[in-house]
Amino acid sequence: MGKTTMDGTEQIIFINEELGEFSGYVFLEDMQAGDTIIIRGYVKDHEDSIYKKTSEDTFSNVQALPAVYVKPILGKVGLKFTAQQTVGTYREITHQWFKR
Repeated sequence: MGKTTMDGTEQIIFINEELGEFSGYVFLEDMQAGDTIIIRGYVKDHEDSIYKKTSEDTFSNVQALPAVYVKPILGKVGLKFTAQQTVGTYREITHQWFKR
């Protein structure tokens, strides 16, 4: 389980560079009216070692379903997930990750 305090920048909340299938949860229960947080997923291209975006989801205001499920994704060279709060009072989020 990890904790990250949002500060307006895109922050890495999970990174892995070994073979495996990973999934997780990002918990947004502290969000309030006027807050916006973006969760992004990336996979590293083995040809140029650059992370390429695979997903981007935006969450605004109080969350009726605050446990955001990150679907399983297979990675061999590298995977990472980030969070960025773009609007509102900076919040702390928690997250947990699983290897299959």
